Amino acid sequence: MKKSRGISNKRPSPPSSGVPARIAAIQAQLVRLDYIGSGTLHTRTKVCGKPNCRCAHNPAARHGPYHEWSWREGNRGIHLVITRDQAKALRRALRNYRRLKKLLARWEEESARTILGEVDINP
Repeated sequence: MKKSRGISNKRPSPPSSGVPARIAAIQAQLVRLDYIGSGTLHTRTKVCGKPNCRCAHNPAARHGPYHEWSWREGNRGIHLVITRDQAKALRRALRNYRRLKKLLARWEEESARTILGEVDINP
């Protein structure tokens, strides 16, 4: 029997009627996510350009910090200055978004394993 990409050609048994425990565990983790956001969050300090300002002579005395969120909508880059509290919530949303992507990839892999049988789908 010929194998292609680690997937067996033999007829797999149909998935069991219930959701497998590994998929249920992934779903339980997804439910716990609250905010979701994508893009980049930067925290910056700035020099104002006034020659007599303390920031002109001392890098530690720069103005800020300022929190800047950048993301894309279609072909446009969007850039927004946000508050410290918004930045705190956004950091959580960005972490959750990365976690969501990883969980969805695992869910897809576990679904394929369940549908095709316990074969190695990543040779």
